[in-house]
Amino acid sequence: MLQNKGHMGLTPIFSSDSDKNFFYQDLVETNIMKEVFKSDRIKLKYDYKKFDFQKAVIKNLISLGIIKKKDFVEINNDLSRLHEILSDREKNLDEHELNGVTRKFYEFDDKLQMLYVNFLTNVISPIFPNKIFYQKNPTFRFSFPQNKDKFIKRYHSDIMLGHPPRELNIWINITDVFSTNSLRIMNLKKSLSLLKKCDMNFEIFAERVQYDELFQKELKKNSCSLEMSYGYFTIFDSRCFHCTQQNRTDRTRVSMDIRIIQDTDFELLKRKYIGTGRKRSKFVPGEYYAHKKI
Repeated sequence: MLQNKGHMGLTPIFSSDSDKNFFYQDLVETNIMKEVFKSDRIKLKYDYKKFDFQKAVIKNLISLGIIKKKDFVEINNDLSRLHEILSDREKNLDEHELNGVTRKFYEFDDKLQMLYVNFLTNVISPIFPNKIFYQKNPTFRFSFPQNKDKFIKRYHSDIMLGHPPRELNIWINITDVFSTNSLRIMNLKKSLSLLKKCDMNFEIFAERVQYDELFQKELKKNSCSLEMSYGYFTIFDSRCFHCTQQNRTDRTRVSMDIRIIQDTDFELLKRKYIGTGRKRSKFVPGEYYAHKKI
């Protein structure tokens, strides 16, 4: 297995000094969450019977051949017990801290995609004063109970992976989340303060997250786990550092994360943004974002 260097080497590279200056202008000038919600993170409720992501995820798990319907009946159709009917091969993490189910769930059926777009159209878009561009395909994540000896919380923000600073993160728990099976997040003020300790350099931040034990303790001290029951979601400023934790509970966590950007904020971006990962996603409508805004 390759040595895990976390997010080192995946932080933005600038083509010129002016490109770098434009990036940091976008980083410090944005304040959408405070303008719209008066907070850098909010928790909201939705009608989970109308937008039943649990049911849709279960159907997709079966259609992808990850589980069999009869096996799911044995765990009382409880998605939080999914780990009980999976092989270790599906649950084990690779060098990128991804398990087999999460990787396979990059593909999902048209019905789940339709549910996703309906949710954005009827629940998310009306919250904002302007039209939004949205992540074309949401990211589903499965966090299974584990007892790995060495687990480093890979604190990050999507911005340090190439996303535009004016983006917003939406995190939807599809099972109840609590303690270590949930997302861990830091408020904006502390996130920016710790970034300043790294000279506003995301590569230095990524290195300290990976190797600096005192810095890791400071990150943990200044962050908290989200606790939410199914039927809630959170929206947060994309500059807030966050991470997945080692799930030491006895429950699987299933969640969906989405990125959106208001059309007015997209127009205000001072540079082009390209993802730093393998796909090199271009953060423009018709590529990373759906072509049509809602």
